[in-house]
Amino acid sequence: MSNNNNNDNRNSLEFEKVALTVLAMIIVSVLAWVGVTVNQNQLQYARIEERLASQSIILKDLQNKFTDSAVWRSRIETEMAVFKQRLNVVESQDKK
Repeated sequence: MSNNNNNDNRNSLEFEKVALTVLAMIIVSVLAWVGVTVNQNQLQYARIEERLASQSIILKDLQNKFTDSAVWRSRIETEMAVFKQRLNVVESQDKK
């Protein structure tokens, strides 16, 4: 009977060892997966930050061009108004 109990104890100990080994492997696998995922996310965030920095530079450049364009357009419109005024003066003098 004690031989039977010893076999049962050995079997249960073997099962516990296998169960603990499997559990440890699952835990290590999950931790490795989390580590890889975190690393990939960090790389993606770094790429996104680089793209945002690039887009910010492009946006600033476009804003500067828009401002320069608005200033140029304002000057042209002013000059056109002056030319129209002069033309009106010349036409009114020709009519007299």
